[in-house]
Amino acid sequence: MMDFAIHLEASDPARNIRRSYSIAAGQDLFGDWIVALNYGRIGAKGHTKTVQVADEAAAYSYVRKCLCKRKSAPKRIGIDYKVKGIVGAWDDIQWDMEDLAVA
Repeated sequence: MMDFAIHLEASDPARNIRRSYSIAAGQDLFGDWIVALNYGRIGAKGHTKTVQVADEAAAYSYVRKCLCKRKSAPKRIGIDYKVKGIVGAWDDIQWDMEDLAVA
């Protein structure tokens, strides 16, 4: 069961940039906290990375770290990520994502 999920996209058709990035965090059947990342080109299968963390605070910290990396996208790939969807119990928390515009 995922307690939090966010989906980001960076798209610039003129420069052939079409990237998707999703983060989901929650507890598995055994009560362990899991953070799942899915990223890649929009429309492609992409890559999946799953990380087990100690508790909800560690999951929150890991998600924040990942989102901070996405905030640096304009420097790295030349375009910023847009928030396409956010759901879950953490959506009321301030993520310091002023640079990530909501689409």
